[in-house]
Amino acid sequence: MKGRASKLAVAAFLLLGGLTGAGGKAKAIDTFITTNLVVVEGTNILDDYSKPDSIAGSITGTQNVEVACEPREQGWQGCATSNGSGASYEGKDYILVKTSLGNKWIEDDGRIVYGYYKEMDREITLVDDMKLYEQPVGMKSYDQADQPKDTGQMLAPQKVHVTASVSYMHKWVRTGRGMVESTGTWYRVHTSWMGDKWILDPFIAEDVKEQPTDALIKLTGEEMLYDYPYSSTGRGVKANPGVVQPIAGSIFNMKTVIVEWFKIKQNDGTVKWVQMDPEKNEEWSKFSLPNEKVKIRTATRYFDSKWENPLELQDWLQPGDYVADEADNGWVHVQTPEGWKWLNLQRAPLERPEGIQASQDTVMLTPETKTYYFPLTGEISHEKGTFGNQEAQAFEKWTSPQGENWYHISTYSGIVWLPEKPLPEK
Repeated sequence: MKGRASKLAVAAFLLLGGLTGAGGKAKAIDTFITTNLVVVEGTNILDDYSKPDSIAGSITGTQNVEVACEPREQGWQGCATSNGSGASYEGKDYILVKTSLGNKWIEDDGRIVYGYYKEMDREITLVDDMKLYEQPVGMKSYDQADQPKDTGQMLAPQKVHVTASVSYMHKWVRTGRGMVESTGTWYRVHTSWMGDKWILDPFIAEDVKEQPTDALIKLTGEEMLYDYPYSSTGRGVKANPGVVQPIAGSIFNMKTVIVEWFKIKQNDGTVKWVQMDPEKNEEWSKFSLPNEKVKIRTATRYFDSKWENPLELQDWLQPGDYVADEADNGWVHVQTPEGWKWLNLQRAPLERPEGIQASQDTVMLTPETKTYYFPLTGEISHEKGTFGNQEAQAFEKWTSPQGENWYHISTYSGIVWLPEKPLPEK
């Protein structure tokens, strides 16, 4: 009896290797299918799922297995071949997979994870206590016995060596929301006393992507400060109330919630992270400043009105302390020698990043050259085909933290930034 093909129409995290989206129609618009499974423990392969003794061989764990099917047009029933791809027999579920012996059946139980296995060799920093598991498990599967069992041992916060990962999604997930809420990654780590074990969905400090910012934020004093952009129970300290000026920010998609963290350099030189919650502090990004001094850390463009941002406008306010009276979502209203002006402190360190130096370097322009208004904002000033083969002299140079050089040059249509190497096409 074949009737479990629909089980493969599970929601899949788009960024996982081996997972693809199915366009679908009608109810299937938010449904995705998996084309890859991970066998985490040895399992038999069968010629006929209805004949348990038709064993053709076995698959040893841990390895990837490709589902032997193509998406249906409707997407709702997941994968399908001429023989179907999912089936049930005597209370057990089976999946048709590709093997060196041709398409065969495997039992869909706790030994099967919907996801992708990848070998790796990297160090990561754990910032919280982590349970250790013997192996990954297909999370929230239909059989309660398939749920992961930990070893009873924990890893304290420390650097660990990762040797593999298994990206997973929970079985029986069919909606877009379920897709986001029910995916994650297992990591295989080496321990000195138990050998290789697995940890589930750790926060990885090395994977934090931060962006410089000078925007002002307002703290109530109820926020907690942490060493990383991660709320770790019992490890934070309370923030002091008042207006602060972070040095960087980072945005995370935590399942179905987007959270925004800011990196703050304190008076004693230490660096902490704070998460801003609009539900608890409605005024964190929009508030009045009764003639308080605001530090402008880098040369910043100024405008007559907020939300104005003509890229060609090159009126710059030099670094210094200025009187301000209002902050509004990254913008600040300050008194300048030209009168009261609006500055976009969210963009300021992206337009004039720290470390720009005077330069007299000669750079080459070609028909393949693209130039940009600013180093870190992405707006293109000149597309390919604008220039012929010619030289230009830079008057400023900036080297990014990744070692990429940018040159500030004058052109017939204004000053622009030129990366030494072409940026990757998006």
